[in-house]
Amino acid sequence: MKRVILVILAIFFTTNLLAHSTNINFDSKANCTKKKSMLNGIAKLKTHKGGKIIKFNSYTGFDQRTVLIDGHLRNPIEITGYLQLPKGTDKVPIVIYTHSSGGPGDYVWNDFVYHAAQNLLKEGIGVMYIDNFCPRGARETWRDQSKVPLINGAIDAMMALKVLQSHPRSNGKFGTTGHSRGGTNSLFLADVKFTSKFLTGTKGFDAILPEAAECRMAGFFAEPELTSNTTLLVVHGGADDWTLAKFCKEHAERIKAPPGKVKIDIKEGWYHVWHAGKKPWREKMAMTLHDCPDVYVDNNGIVTNPIWKEWLIDKYKIYPSEEAWYEAAQNEPRKTFKKIFKAMKKEKCLSRGVTIGGDNMNVYMPQFINFFKENLL
Repeated sequence: MKRVILVILAIFFTTNLLAHSTNINFDSKANCTKKKSMLNGIAKLKTHKGGKIIKFNSYTGFDQRTVLIDGHLRNPIEITGYLQLPKGTDKVPIVIYTHSSGGPGDYVWNDFVYHAAQNLLKEGIGVMYIDNFCPRGARETWRDQSKVPLINGAIDAMMALKVLQSHPRSNGKFGTTGHSRGGTNSLFLADVKFTSKFLTGTKGFDAILPEAAECRMAGFFAEPELTSNTTLLVVHGGADDWTLAKFCKEHAERIKAPPGKVKIDIKEGWYHVWHAGKKPWREKMAMTLHDCPDVYVDNNGIVTNPIWKEWLIDKYKIYPSEEAWYEAAQNEPRKTFKKIFKAMKKEKCLSRGVTIGGDNMNVYMPQFINFFKENLL
């Protein structure tokens, strides 16, 4: 009987540790401007205190081709990160978190993100949050994905990695993760053709865990190749109707990598944001691109699907030539990205409405934490 009571108490306290502990009065709108990162406000919250704001130089790009030809260097920007480290003075590995299209408010309102970070810290792993949106004039993009080009979360993460490599408490091992847009960032960061533009050689992050990435429309390489030191675990919900699991499975299977270095786990019946802490619900205003042509690029960053050239140049004459399109992408990446979406609207391939949510945090948390423990500690 005594043992049964102890088990019940253990379950009770575990459940409460993962209950909503971030029920705080935080005005994300007031705390997010081009001149003020939301992380400055988050760092002052009782639940998130103890870290350090780190500002670093980054760039705004349009796509992977922009990076390959150094076009992103034309658009410098200052980005804010928030670094939390385990207590003590030991050197530790660090996981870089990039947020979803919900914006940096994820770090406050998403219970899983909060508790995952706390659990990583307890295991002796540091965490750095990055704000990819506020300095670029956006608070969120889930209703309008044209506000910030997808590639920029990955650019910011690479620039953060370069800064953290020389941090006195870094042991030189790094991981990265995120959900949805954050997961897409993570998959960008797994390809050596992208990372080698920022780092010398073929190495990148040691452990990468993308959740619910967008794998059909992001502009991934058609012939992906894993960074040489990386273990990659792609996690997706089988019932996800916002970012579709099928295409991430296909992408993962295409990645050139040593045996066992790339794994994919499709969670049957799980929806987008499967760790939201409540039953799935219908989000009517969420933008989807399922009816638009796919976007993959060759090893030079050129879009492989000819429909995009036909739309932008031949049909709607948004640009007079391919060269003009690529030049605009370097000089005005955000404006160019918005023009792409105008073509999508004219073709009526954009739509709205998805099912999101789920109460799978407790089930998923051990897998998440163990992945980084096994590959970083």
